[in-house]
Amino acid sequence: MDMEIDQHNSSAESAATFRTTISKQEFYYFSICLVTSDTTEIDPQQYHSYLEMILNRLHGAIGGGIPVDILNYEYPRATIRVPYNKYKAVWQAITIVPFRLLSGVDAHFQVLHGSAFAMGVSASSRKAPTSIIT
Repeated sequence: MDMEIDQHNSSAESAATFRTTISKQEFYYFSICLVTSDTTEIDPQQYHSYLEMILNRLHGAIGGGIPVDILNYEYPRATIRVPYNKYKAVWQAITIVPFRLLSGVDAHFQVLHGSAFAMGVSASSRKAPTSIIT
């Protein structure tokens, strides 16, 4: 916080100016789940290609070009990061578009959590660790 004091005013009531900075978020984070009846696990690369496919299907070439980073992957769940200014398009595609796996089984993604902060999707205040409960 910057503080400037008025040097021309010699009284005890000198004027002070304060500046605050509000930063804009760069990324948005999702915790998502692949919902399917197929029990065969898929690797992170295939998971990512399904995400690209649904973005391309709903939003065309523009949607297919949205960068999606998989930060954490434990089949069938993943934590992904997308640009903040594109998160609504990604959320729409994840929620709306069904698809078929390579095995021919129908599938879709489900958003479990969404947050502008990584901690918002990686931790939950509603689930207490079992080691704390006695």
